[in-house]
Amino acid sequence: MNSLEQMFPSLTLFSDLNWDTVKTEYESEYSDLSFPEYLQQKCIEGDCPPYLFELAFFEQAVFELKMMEQLTPSQNGIYLNPNSLFLSLDFDIKTMLENANEGKIDVHEKQHVICLFKDKNDQISIIEASDEDLFLLQKLEEGPRENDSFVEKHQKLIYEKFLQNGLIWIISST
Repeated sequence: MNSLEQMFPSLTLFSDLNWDTVKTEYESEYSDLSFPEYLQQKCIEGDCPPYLFELAFFEQAVFELKMMEQLTPSQNGIYLNPNSLFLSLDFDIKTMLENANEGKIDVHEKQHVICLFKDKNDQISIIEASDEDLFLLQKLEEGPRENDSFVEKHQKLIYEKFLQNGLIWIISST
């Protein structure tokens, strides 16, 4: 098993990739791209189904989060978890992988955005984010907030849910 096959194990479940051929082509002709970008390019060329590069982007994001050193802001405020990544997907990768673990290999189309994040206990979580969720989280992308006055009345439940699951952090030295 080569290193690409180890890093992207689900690709074998959803395709009949010849890993030796893929690795040789990738390393010789596309080494300036990440492996998911290589698959995306192959999709554009018609040589790869689009769900494969989305699976690869997902697995790369999970790998990056696992390897990421836990980042914690040092100043007081309300923050978007600094250990988070967002993916805009056309396929329901999470459901596809859950089904694959049960022996059902199905491709599910679904446009959505997911947030993968590492909580304060180093556990990786995945949340599907609605437009309203993203609207709230976007307010934190510009930096920390001193208080929760940026949360609109209809967003309070979303805000509380994100606080509880660790996607939003309150840092306080008191």
